[in-house]
Amino acid sequence: MANKEGKTPLSDPTALPRRDFLCIDCKSFYASTEAIKRGIDPLGANMVVLSREENSGGLVLAASPYSKETYGVKLGTRRYEIKPQMNLTIVEPHMADYIDRNMRINHIYQQFTDRPHWFPYSIDESFLDVSSSHKLFGDNDEIAARIQHKVFTETGIVTTVGIGPNPLLAKLALDNAAKKKTPWRAEWDYADVPATVWKIAPLDDMWGIGSRLAKRLNAMGIYTVKELAQANLKMLEKEFGILGDQLYYHAWGIDYSNLEHRYVPRNENRGYGNSQVLMRDYTTFADCATIIREIAHQVAARLRCHQVQCEIIGINIGYAEESDQRRGFFSAQTRVTPTNLDDEIATIAVYLFNKKWDGSPIRNVGVRCTRISEQHSLQLNVFETGQHTLDRAQLDRVIDNIQIRFGVKALVRASSKTKGGTAIDRADLIGGHHA
Repeated sequence: MANKEGKTPLSDPTALPRRDFLCIDCKSFYASTEAIKRGIDPLGANMVVLSREENSGGLVLAASPYSKETYGVKLGTRRYEIKPQMNLTIVEPHMADYIDRNMRINHIYQQFTDRPHWFPYSIDESFLDVSSSHKLFGDNDEIAARIQHKVFTETGIVTTVGIGPNPLLAKLALDNAAKKKTPWRAEWDYADVPATVWKIAPLDDMWGIGSRLAKRLNAMGIYTVKELAQANLKMLEKEFGILGDQLYYHAWGIDYSNLEHRYVPRNENRGYGNSQVLMRDYTTFADCATIIREIAHQVAARLRCHQVQCEIIGINIGYAEESDQRRGFFSAQTRVTPTNLDDEIATIAVYLFNKKWDGSPIRNVGVRCTRISEQHSLQLNVFETGQHTLDRAQLDRVIDNIQIRFGVKALVRASSKTKGGTAIDRADLIGGHHA
């Protein structure tokens, strides 16, 4: 929105953040890695990587470019949606291979900038600030091309690169232009915003705007990125707080992020959590309670490993389907006396679930502990003897030591042998997938 003098956030170029950023994505990383292992061109492979391939509810984790374009297969497609006539090669994930190739690729990135100016965004995407690299490697496009060539020749992976004066424009150039066609590079600058950023549609295709946020903006009469840029900033601030500022300036392509300024959370803001996407609908309270307890025990073990305890226990539950009567998820949390004991965290998590669950099938479960503090003593309570509390703490430590030394499957709770348990099947997984 222009002010009374007709000025916009882009009117003064000297006030805009300007460095040289690359946002680099490994094209269909998991699927490409599997194709390369089989001697197949990753861009021409008709392949998908499927979690729990034997299960009809298994999820597609990655699809080759050909399968995306030809059959519309994408991240999150279910096993039962894959038809025989697609003639897809279905492979299970091998996380150890992906991690190894990712480390090799990141090593290449760091040959073009120093470590403080490299930021891994995910296993297949990174930001690089190459502002100080030009004397060695050329201009932005030359650096991007060199990285693409080196990654491809050394690993076989095709990379796509978005280039911009800040991380936001680099990311938007990547997602909306560089990924579309060869040479898999695109550069967006501030002068391009009306012809690029404002053309992103629908609204929730804009980075940082999900479907729920888009609905709230729609309710305010904002349906496009251009309308967001021309909205009243005070109105956005009133509705969204500081997020309103971010939405407004992002719509103008402005982002003040600095890769050198890494966020280091204060202890009270830290958290430990685990979550799972379930391979089937969980419909009974017994099955739901079993998986919640398993996840809670995993989180409690992590707390003990780091010699910390939590004061807030929370859950996040995703329903199998969203309905008109309710959202597709719910969350709940409560404050407790500082603890890291299995039974206390699991019991509270199950209690929170039972209090809010409406009986509908669920597909996502998460347990998170926050308000973290170092453990200097064991907190007793009035509902059991001090010796009982000490015994429970000692038992948790014994279980931890056995599982650390011999593996999770060396000692499991009986509930994990029921149909609701997943701990045994997941014991050998990396990031929830086969190594």
